[in-house]
Amino acid sequence: MRKTQTTTARPLRLGALPAFVAAARTGSLTLAAAEMHVTPGAVSRQVKSLEEALGVMLFHRRHNAIALTEAGRHFLVHVNSALSMLETGARSIRPDRSRLVVQAPITLARRWLIPRLSSYLQENPTVDISIHSLALGSAEAADVTVTYRRGTQMRAFVPGSLVDRTIAVCSPHLFSSHNCGEEAKQVLDLPLLLDTADAWSWHRWCERAGFAFEPRGGTLVFDTDEAAIDACMSGLGVGQANPSFVERELRSGQLLVLYPSVAPVVGAYEIAKAQGARLPQGFLEWLTRWDLLAADTKNARIGDPGA
Repeated sequence: MRKTQTTTARPLRLGALPAFVAAARTGSLTLAAAEMHVTPGAVSRQVKSLEEALGVMLFHRRHNAIALTEAGRHFLVHVNSALSMLETGARSIRPDRSRLVVQAPITLARRWLIPRLSSYLQENPTVDISIHSLALGSAEAADVTVTYRRGTQMRAFVPGSLVDRTIAVCSPHLFSSHNCGEEAKQVLDLPLLLDTADAWSWHRWCERAGFAFEPRGGTLVFDTDEAAIDACMSGLGVGQANPSFVERELRSGQLLVLYPSVAPVVGAYEIAKAQGARLPQGFLEWLTRWDLLAADTKNARIGDPGA
């Protein structure tokens, strides 16, 4: 490995490792500082002390962001492994508390899991929970992993899966400026927001409505459900979402449901427990008692001219 610094190596300051991990995860000294409740300068000094001790650059510095060097990426693997071992050791000597690590897709975590966690924590005040929604080299192995699998038949999913259905939604601003028409097929004349490049959900929605997916009003493609929902709320087009993910926006009128009778199943979030993981009592039962198909949207505004 080519060293990029020639200063005399200094003792490694283990206390600087959390700042390095936070900066690597967020890609920003400012965000890392906010997460650690210190100043960006303090994080910068911690990272600098590590670089001087190791004799290599850990980050490429840019104007508004930082990025790991090859040496930084290699070092991060070892740091994550070491911190994971320390966390495991700490957990083993805390008999009064238990820790649960959950890995879940970002949209499910932000829009469905996190808003419901308070009910579990109220019933289980001695459980510490860590939610991982981004694949950024986590220092902890997940006890429970939630993964998404496409499909249209509920019986095809493993028992306890959170079945996903989708509805078409749009901003009131888009609805007022376009003629949606009474037939669902007329949605193809509007800009459509896709959360996958192959438009899986839109194909299933159109099949359920009885016509082919042949958009005439243009498409915008995003790589996550979360980004597509944000674009939808900005009025960029008609999007799709599980009703549970946009419950609040539907009730407040920030989003409207188009052609609510069309709501096909498009997949499921399957839940797996890590082999040997010791889960807090009742967590899986609590997780699976929530139903993605039973969103409370009774007060949602409907934008279906034919409703």
